[in-house]
Amino acid sequence: MSFRAMVVILPSFLGLGPAKRHLISWRQVVRAGWLVLTGIIWALASLPAVCVAVETEATPGTNTFPTVPEVLGGQTFKSYTEQDIYFLRSIHDRYHDHWSDLLEANLTLNDFVVSPEKQLRFVNELGEAMRGRNDLPACTNLALITSDPTFYANTNVSRPEIIEAAAKALIRIGPAGRQALVSTFTQSHYRIDPASLEVLADAIGEERPDDPRLVTALAATAFDFSTTNGAFYPHCAMVAVKNLLWLTNGPAAVQAHLKIEECLNNPGRFQSVVDGIAAAQAKELSANLAAVEPEVKARLAALATSPGGYRDDLSELENRIKKALKELGNSNVTN
Repeated sequence: MSFRAMVVILPSFLGLGPAKRHLISWRQVVRAGWLVLTGIIWALASLPAVCVAVETEATPGTNTFPTVPEVLGGQTFKSYTEQDIYFLRSIHDRYHDHWSDLLEANLTLNDFVVSPEKQLRFVNELGEAMRGRNDLPACTNLALITSDPTFYANTNVSRPEIIEAAAKALIRIGPAGRQALVSTFTQSHYRIDPASLEVLADAIGEERPDDPRLVTALAATAFDFSTTNGAFYPHCAMVAVKNLLWLTNGPAAVQAHLKIEECLNNPGRFQSVVDGIAAAQAKELSANLAAVEPEVKARLAALATSPGGYRDDLSELENRIKKALKELGNSNVTN
């Protein structure tokens, strides 16, 4: 049995005052008890991953947070990760009154800023612990990371790894998690911080869940969202298209926009669309690109005596279509 599951927590040693709730690491508490018993100072490499809310010197009958040995119940584990996941599931299943407190204690802005490694591990383990359980409190707390600008657009730190992990955890938890992730894709978010939307899009592309709501969210990011002056973020659009094409019904969603009129109306945005198609190696759309290319060429010829930004965008679109068709192995490229 792991010694971490055997050591008795000693709240009095920690100097915690009566009737006062503290948010402390349960591993840190166990480690502190071990120090009392052995006097050994442990390396920082084993810093805690999970925080629990501990009620000290509580009167009998109060709803106190269970001790670590009580939760683990003498179980043995192959790794700390396995132990953490068991701990989370046990709190959720057997001590559910404390579940929300546990989530709120660990998914804080402070940890996002000053303890990113600890929060990243917690997010990853939470996603695994709640995989397929569609747990609403977990979704609500994880969604803060993906949808609250104090997290994703924090002016002091950038934590794309935590944002990505939160998105993947939401996907794994179930439909409620995926809905929370869909709600993150808004024009407001796009205007505040498009880079974090790219992180979320990549997470969706890696997980590839079969959910039409995510298809709609990525399509809106690629084709509809704009800045306050009507512009768009080219790289964000490209990333959205690339990951959209890896989802079920994603190619059909992109194909619906590959119409001559739409391409000619916004050649700048469609440069990014074409780049996304090439990045995803979506060969099923090469015929659509081949159909658009001569129309772009004809419009360029019609504007031969009318130079300007629009014609420049058309010319660049033609170049990118030709390049994409070659990368996709389509020989129907006009000269």
